[in-house]
Order: sequence, then C-alpha cells, then structure tokens
Amino acid sequence: MFGTIKTLATGVGILALGTFGAQADGINPIFYADGGYIDDIEIMGDVVMSNGIEYAVLEMREQHLRFYVDPDAIYVTMLVDNPVLTRQLPFNGFWVSTASVDYTGLTVCSAEIRDESGESYPAHGSVVWTNSGIAANGYELAFTIDLGTCDRPAQPWGYSAAALDMTRQSAVPHDDITPQDALTIIDANGEAWVAERDQAFTTLISQEARKIVVPTAVASSETFYEQDVIVMQPDCLASSLRRGYGTWSWANGGFIVEFDALRLAFPRTDPPIDANFGCRM
Repeated sequence: MFGTIKTLATGVGILALGTFGAQADGINPIFYADGGYIDDIEIMGDVVMSNGIEYAVLEMREQHLRFYVDPDAIYVTMLVDNPVLTRQLPFNGFWVSTASVDYTGLTVCSAEIRDESGESYPAHGSVVWTNSGIAANGYELAFTIDLGTCDRPAQPWGYSAAALDMTRQSAVPHDDITPQDALTIIDANGEAWVAERDQAFTTLISQEARKIVVPTAVASSETFYEQDVIVMQPDCLASSLRRGYGTWSWANGGFIVEFDALRLAFPRTDPPIDANFGCRM
C-alpha cells in the first residue's frame, strides 16, 4: 500500500504552506470509536508538491501528527446529495509524526516529507479519509480517519463528533438484538480479561486498571493507570489506543499478543477470534 505514497513523497519538497486562522469549520475534535477524546485536528493549509500534486495539510498538535490528504476530502460542499457524501468516497493520503522517532518508536517508511521550513519528517503510514454525511444541525461534517503503517493496511482509528452521533443514532436498541458474545479469559500472570467478540474483530479489555507506559516526545515516557483495551483482527494484527500496533499468534498451547514493550500470554486458551487457521506461531 505504501508504494503509491512513496512515489508521491520521496525526494519531494513542499513548495508552499499557508495557515488558516482558527475557525469553526477548520478545527474538529476527533474521538476513538468508544467516545474517548484523541485531539483536535486543524486545517493548516494546502501544499503543492514539486510534481504538481496538491494536498491539504491537517495537524494534531498534542498527538504530534500531520496528515496529507486529497483536498477534495477536506473542502466538501455541504449538500446532502453531494456524491462525496452519498457514495462515501474514500480519499487516500499519508501521515507523519513531528515527534522524534527515538521517543515514538514508530516504524519509519522510506519516504520523507519536508515542511515549509525545510525540516524533514519520515512518513509513517497511510491515511484513508471518508466523509459519510452531515449532522442534523446542517453544518458539521461526519468523517472517519483510518490509519495504516508502512507494511499494514489502514485500520479504523478516529471519528468526528458527527460521525459518532450518526453511528449511535443508527444503532439498533440493545433490547432488540442478541447480546454481544463475551467471555472471560486469564493471562499467564493471573489477570482477567473480557473478550468481546464481534463479527469482524475481538476486543480484549482488562478487568482491572493496568500500568501502561507510553514513550512521548517531551519526556522519556508517560504512565497511565487504566483498563487495557486491545483489538485483535483476523489478519493477525493487534492494536491499542496507547500501545499502537502489534500482532497476535497461536499454537496448541495457547495464544500471545505482542507489542514493542508488551507480551501477553494466554496459556491453555484458544484465541477468541476466527482467523481461518492463520496466525499460527
């Protein structure tokens, strides 16, 4: 997937970068699927690469992230019959971190992006931006942001407030559906986890708060005490709000989930997700 991005970005400098003033339609809060706040995303301006391709640049300052996205995804005519909304067209781009790789531990792709000051940033993966509708108030855009890494396809990540509201409004009341398939499993350290199984993925949630240490750009690390939430995908990918991306695998003796700084083992336990016999150790 990164091949397309590499073609656009490798060795290409940004010719211009304009900055908009803070305005209602230029800054949006972004949330995780569970409603947890991530950061505000702000439109910084447009850039034209030396090969003539134009991108809209957006930034999450607290997350130290910049996004380069097709302008057609960002400057949307707010009409209910706009094909961008009715067809929910996906727009591709890429993302970079403005934080030091020494602190983030992110995988560095072969492409580099230079900003308006001439400073270089390594690209870290792909972006898929999808606009899905207009909020009931008529002026808030519902959109989702999927992120991928250098060697992993984009996965669901961030949602605008309108996108979350529309998802909740379209949901079927819980009394009308079968309860979600969930079970409790125990890891090698004796800690209990709830495995909530959906059709597409499984979410592991620690029953108790855990110590989660995350590398940051302003200090060596930041420590959180909260329930650990890990999503297992059928393609052997694992992801976490705090830990980023990892993998999971299984053998006859159980299964493991691994991140850069974490290895969770569940002995004598079948993986709570169907991978069609893939993901074997």
